[in-house]
Amino acid sequence: MSGDRIVHVNGVRLCVETFGEPRDPAALLIGGAGSSMDWWEDGFCSRLAVGLRFVIRFDSRDTGRSTSYPSGTPPYTVADLAADAVGLLDRLAVDRAHIVGISMGGAIGQRLAIEHADRVASLTLISTSPAGPGGPANPDLPPMSGELRAFFTQDRPAPDWTDRASVIDYIVQGQRPFTGPHGLDEMHLRELVGRIVDRTTDIQASMTNHWLLDGGTPVRSRLGEITTSTLVIHGTEDPLFPYGHAEALAREIPAARLLPLEGVGHQMPPPGAWDVVIPAILQHTSGGWDEQGDRFAARSLAAGDPTGWFDRLYSAGAAGEVPMPWNRAEPHPLLTQWAQARQLTGTGKRAVIVGCGLGADAEYIAQHGYDTVAFDIADTAIGLVRQRFPDSPVHYLTADLLDPPAQWRRAFDLVVEVITVQALPDPPRHQAIVNVGRLVAPGGTLLVVAAAHDDQGQPIQTPPWPLRRAEVEAFATDGLTPLRIEQVTDPRSPTDRRWRAEFHRQR
Repeated sequence: MSGDRIVHVNGVRLCVETFGEPRDPAALLIGGAGSSMDWWEDGFCSRLAVGLRFVIRFDSRDTGRSTSYPSGTPPYTVADLAADAVGLLDRLAVDRAHIVGISMGGAIGQRLAIEHADRVASLTLISTSPAGPGGPANPDLPPMSGELRAFFTQDRPAPDWTDRASVIDYIVQGQRPFTGPHGLDEMHLRELVGRIVDRTTDIQASMTNHWLLDGGTPVRSRLGEITTSTLVIHGTEDPLFPYGHAEALAREIPAARLLPLEGVGHQMPPPGAWDVVIPAILQHTSGGWDEQGDRFAARSLAAGDPTGWFDRLYSAGAAGEVPMPWNRAEPHPLLTQWAQARQLTGTGKRAVIVGCGLGADAEYIAQHGYDTVAFDIADTAIGLVRQRFPDSPVHYLTADLLDPPAQWRRAFDLVVEVITVQALPDPPRHQAIVNVGRLVAPGGTLLVVAAAHDDQGQPIQTPPWPLRRAEVEAFATDGLTPLRIEQVTDPRSPTDRRWRAEFHRQR
């Protein structure tokens, strides 16, 4: 958390605050009408930052500490607010950001994705609409609820804007009609609104001017032009933009994904929904588990912990923050080809699977009759694989290849190492290679499958590091003899070259 500061953008002052590190993917949070940055709560932003996002929240014009204008005469448009978002990215030296917008902020996000597509890494739209409230102007969209319409037609007197307590009451009462059936935490809301009132330059302008803005040229007819990945998050009980608005967005934006929030109204995702919303945003903005793995690995390696990132990545997968890593449902095809060619039979023999992950290779070897041990350094992976195969005969264990149990030395008739040691830097990769070879019993076999190093390729900074031939040959340790070391094509990806190497220990 950086502490808020004022930056100058498009001739106005914007108050901005960041969470996390600038080297991580940026997530720009854009609030709804009349909403200062405070509505994106500290805990929400911090959890995104822990997921390795550079989180940016800011006060738009007429909110918080940003430039304010007299109430009732805003000299800017929604298009200007969109330009402010782009200018803020420029000011922070962010080339592209994951845009997360709620309500009016979602409308701004749609405009950004269409008019500034090169600046938008992904789009998350929360509690928003493709065109505004349903009704005569948008007959295909469901209208706001009768209760909310009645609230808007009430003669609701404005508070004394100089009286803090009256303003807090006014804002809190104004939130009630928008809230879903689960209700709201009034004590928490009052505390939040109090902070907002205390740091807002002109609370009357903040509560008035955004509702008077010119929305500019509608963009609904251009939603089909959006090419960036889009996630639509919407409460099923939204009274302003009923759920049909979310369905329309998901239908009209190509390949958009829709996430319903049961029982939530037109409101910031309440803390009770954060365990759904935050992982969804993190997964949507992750770039995939391999990119997030690179970020975790970089942190881990910089801290001198070459293996700590494995469990963090599996934990992120278990939490839904990334697609589950290394999530193979089938054994590696280079393993199955090898086994079939040798008519593999393991009755009365022991096998060990190195870095077993989620168990596909271990289950396959066990089906051939081996008494199979499978281990991984990631506790989370072992927990997941036990859940996945609750009745498996495989002995799944947490263990460290860099310090394996002493009783495993020369204990296994078959050792299978599929793309594990290449996830380690060197050091300690060489020690891991030696330790794999030491697991092979007299008369036993070691099978290694690894990515093959391309001597013409660019240097690789983060794992996995493809192996050179000399590293594959290094598995022949402590009396192991190479029987075959070959480069082959990965059947799943014909452009990828793999080592498949077989070693044997004499009796």
